[in-house]
Amino acid sequence: MTADQDIWLLITAHPDDESMFFTPTLRNLIHLDSKNERHNQKPNIQLLCLSNGDYRDVSDGPVRTKELYKACSLIGIDGHKTSDTASVIVLDDDRLKDGPNEVWNSDLIANTVLEHIQTILSSIQKQQSTQPQLNINIITFDQGGVSGHPNHVDAFRGITHFLHEKCHVVRGDDEKLLTRLKLTQQASSTVTNGQDSSNHTEINLRVLALKTISNPLHKYFLWIFVELLPALLIWLLQVLLYTIYLLLGGFLLNKNNIRSKSFSRMIPTSDGKQLRCRLFDPVLVWMAMAAHSSQFVWYRRLSVLFSRYTYLNDLYELEIDPSLLSEEEEDEDAFPPVKTIQEDTSSPKFLLSNGQMVALREAVLPIGLHHRPWKRIYSLSRDGDSFVSFEKHITNWNAKFGDSSTLLVVKTTKGEVIGGYADAIATSSPRPGTARSCLFRAEKDDTFTVYDGKQNSLGTFFEGSPHRMKSGGIEGSSKKILLDSTRRIIAFGGGLGMKSGDGFGLCLEDGFARGTTARCEAFCNEPLVEGNGGVFDVLDVEVYGFVFGQF
Repeated sequence: MTADQDIWLLITAHPDDESMFFTPTLRNLIHLDSKNERHNQKPNIQLLCLSNGDYRDVSDGPVRTKELYKACSLIGIDGHKTSDTASVIVLDDDRLKDGPNEVWNSDLIANTVLEHIQTILSSIQKQQSTQPQLNINIITFDQGGVSGHPNHVDAFRGITHFLHEKCHVVRGDDEKLLTRLKLTQQASSTVTNGQDSSNHTEINLRVLALKTISNPLHKYFLWIFVELLPALLIWLLQVLLYTIYLLLGGFLLNKNNIRSKSFSRMIPTSDGKQLRCRLFDPVLVWMAMAAHSSQFVWYRRLSVLFSRYTYLNDLYELEIDPSLLSEEEEDEDAFPPVKTIQEDTSSPKFLLSNGQMVALREAVLPIGLHHRPWKRIYSLSRDGDSFVSFEKHITNWNAKFGDSSTLLVVKTTKGEVIGGYADAIATSSPRPGTARSCLFRAEKDDTFTVYDGKQNSLGTFFEGSPHRMKSGGIEGSSKKILLDSTRRIIAFGGGLGMKSGDGFGLCLEDGFARGTTARCEAFCNEPLVEGNGGVFDVLDVEVYGFVFGQF
């Protein structure tokens, strides 16, 4: 039986991210793998840096790349090698330029990560005669980007897009959802008897995100008293008790089970979905950051001394979207599938499965649109998060088909799917909606709750079933769909302002980075997402139109 092989792939945005934010994680992984007796090999830790840090000047790229190799060597990762199997890879791609005003395409990042994993797999196959079961653990920023840098946030979006678009989900023996990545490897032998010599490799994959501490007071000061000092006191107590145990004969009684009581260690939760990595070695972090001499300015020196990320990393596993499970065979009595206009093969997959499209078609669209093919007018992951780009795609569609119905679909970073339908396309001037304007939310059991503000609301629609549940509403409420170029927002409904807490039923803002949802009397809806006061981070956005003249 072939043993599993764990690969830890850290994906950062810039040279120095690994030293400034991830050193506790890297040092604990090195210690963890060095203790692993299953493999007689060095720790398999990889680093992929998406840009070379040439924000100020193009000449900075090679300088910062060399600094990164030096810092990684100090931390304990193999530095620069003269082959394509280097453990540290720095990209120099004009499409992934360093800079707070640069927009990184999520699909480009997803393809880049896929190619890098393919390279890792090819290297392992060359080195080993038997193919082990690979378990790839990707470590990166979370949706807050740790420091809030737009490139960090884009890196998270790209990797989340990779998880959703390039991977598939299976249900394990214990009923847990597992993420798998299927890669095709071309064998070195030629085609024999007309059979393709390529083979497929299934890789287990998970993504761990570094938790953002957004409160600067806690990040640089309060954490010392709230987290570090209590942990140090508990550790000192454990060391004291262990010393007493040894003095009382524990060394002689149990000498084969003696282990070091180190403060620096990795502490997983009971379910294994969260990891806390502790490191009490500020000198090492200082030396690693000092290797980035071009970036080691005074405020970064202070950050190394006081930042929580110098001593503690909290990692959490990204939740798997159950909708990524392979769809079962459709029932013969099910509604006909939705036809979609074919796109280029490199385009990202639709946010909605065809079953979800059918559900929304039956619950939301007027009967006159049921036979119309769907056309994806705009996609955040495909077209970028520029509001100008969004307006251009909408304007072109409007010029071609006139004021026609559109469907907005939003996927949050927590995997929630929400959106709205309008019988007239959004414009810069608020326009009233009709009885067919509505908001909707996908439920966990693949049903959709629809809010249209009518007395006999469409309620909840189940995939493959025309059943609708009745819910209350208010006739004649003021509805409006707004696309505001000045404020760069898209908003559904504004309520009548008669009750406290009323607001936009659904609003996207901040370059589609985040949105809000609130109770809106126009649609009679509650907030479409749970918690956080209706505020959510956006993973992807799509707008669909319905093509006339094609059957």
